Amino acid sequence: MFLTLNFCSEQESSPAKINNCLELADAIEEVFDTIQIEAYESEIYRTYSGLDATKLDYVYEALRINKIGIDGLEKIISEYEINNEYLAGLIEGFYNNFEDSREANQALEKHLKSIDNQWTIQDEVDWWEENQQYSIKNWRDSEEYLQLMSEKSQNTLNPDPDFVISDSYPKNVLRKHCDSL
Repeated sequence: MFLTLNFCSEQESSPAKINNCLELADAIEEVFDTIQIEAYESEIYRTYSGLDATKLDYVYEALRINKIGIDGLEKIISEYEINNEYLAGLIEGFYNNFEDSREANQALEKHLKSIDNQWTIQDEVDWWEENQQYSIKNWRDSEEYLQLMSEKSQNTLNPDPDFVISDSYPKNVLRKHCDSL
């Protein structure tokens, strides 16, 4: 709700904003794709074992990538007129999801610092049980954001680890939501 109100007030105070739905769609998709590529190229993400408890290096990497997303969306909000209802819902869901992710990772960072970055898988399970408010299950999103994630995901039993940089990675999927195709 906050972003929607923010969109309206921003639009009224900045008449020099870009009013082009296709450019807006491409800009949103570029932020999403940049995050996917950053995660793909991340040495920390690539080498992290799911058998070990989460450590600060992983949390810092999540926060770094999260910042790219939030900064990208804030730039879009400041530069574009967002008068397409679908794209506004997408931005709001995308932004809220990344805000909630940041809050969860910051709480995890604080905890890991307090225990000197030393814990077991069971300790981590216990922490998440005690701090369910940070669970990904509770992160806000929107139907539009979930649809974008679905459209940009592999739908296969044999996943391609290089999908985000492959020729089969979907591009320009948001343009269909603009009237001016």
